[in-house]
Amino acid sequence: MRSKPIINEEKIEKTIKNIRKASFTVLDFISAFEGIYPDDWKKLVERFGLFGKERRYTVNTYLSNRLDVYSHKPSSILVPFKRYKKAKFKDYRKTTVEEKKVFGSPWIAVYKKKQACH
Repeated sequence: MRSKPIINEEKIEKTIKNIRKASFTVLDFISAFEGIYPDDWKKLVERFGLFGKERRYTVNTYLSNRLDVYSHKPSSILVPFKRYKKAKFKDYRKTTVEEKKVFGSPWIAVYKKKQACH
């Protein structure tokens, strides 16, 4: 039996559509999601915690994973995300100093909308 995701695809799509840029990071997604769904955001933070709270799997990780999985679905409005392979960071970029403080990693995934979604 498959478990129901905490955040459904409709909320993911609505959030993506509210991001004005053609490509975005999970931090852009979080900013939009928190504004649209503040109650859901609070539940996610309570469950997973924020980066820097001595947790390995945080709300950033959860939402990054959800975006990755969603991008590979046939009905997705995102270009399928290409994970890190063979020392190539095709769908990643270096984080800024500010991003690294709230994300932790020197690299961050960049998700791209399909052309019809701009």
